[in-house]
Amino acid sequence: MFWALIPALALILNGRPEAAKLPAPQPVSAPVTVAFWEEPAAFDSRAERELLDLVNRTRVRAGLNPFRLDDGLSRAARDHASEMAKRRELSHQFAGESELGQRIASESNLFLIEAAENVASAENVDRAHDGLMHSPPHRENLLHPSYNTIGIGIVRRGDMLYVVQDFGNSMPKYSAEKAADLLAKSVSRKRAEAHLPDLPKEDGAEARKEACAMSAADSLKTPGSFSGRYLLRYTSSQPDVLPSAALKPLQDATVKTFSVGSCFAPSKSYPNGMYWVVLSFR
Repeated sequence: MFWALIPALALILNGRPEAAKLPAPQPVSAPVTVAFWEEPAAFDSRAERELLDLVNRTRVRAGLNPFRLDDGLSRAARDHASEMAKRRELSHQFAGESELGQRIASESNLFLIEAAENVASAENVDRAHDGLMHSPPHRENLLHPSYNTIGIGIVRRGDMLYVVQDFGNSMPKYSAEKAADLLAKSVSRKRAEAHLPDLPKEDGAEARKEACAMSAADSLKTPGSFSGRYLLRYTSSQPDVLPSAALKPLQDATVKTFSVGSCFAPSKSYPNGMYWVVLSFR
């Protein structure tokens, strides 16, 4: 029996430069000498379907929801599996290759706030899955409760399968109007919890304009004329969740109105996209 793994990779795609959490290195088998003539690498779609079935049955037995298969994540996984098969080497990133977050963003339209990757090589799907499930960091990715989508790429080269599993926590993408509406409802709820009157919402066109300017500049510190007694500029993956800085104006009985503008966009800091928000209380 032969299978090989490298440490699992997990990323938090929350707008900061993506931070990889790597467990202690594990041994990887020595590279195989390449013969003069070899069978070319080829995608194994049947093996991909078999592995998805094994993974989802494992999650259901653990009381978790099965993964949704995403075509974009699968394209990213296949591209990386092809690189591993070509080099006969396991890695999360080769020289000249984009990092995981950028690879996913270039292939998938999903809005992911977390992403992770497992890579392995084995003689067949059962052994690949068994090896991953017996490795704590890889098992953690497979059974992570917040991951809800997966892409699988398997490339066969000779008698070996090179396996890539890309995972993500996929969140809804809202229009600017819907995101602003969710924020407004959160403002109303927090005011009610503070036993204060509801605040009228003013027109948010200027606030949205400044939010989109921030996203275009990939910075919260863009010049702007929008003002208020309390002015908050921030990014968020969940527009219905207010930042802690909003607590003071929400509990201020002298505040009379508010306005909000939101702009969802990808940027260098947020390759999968993020909500840029301007929230003003007057």
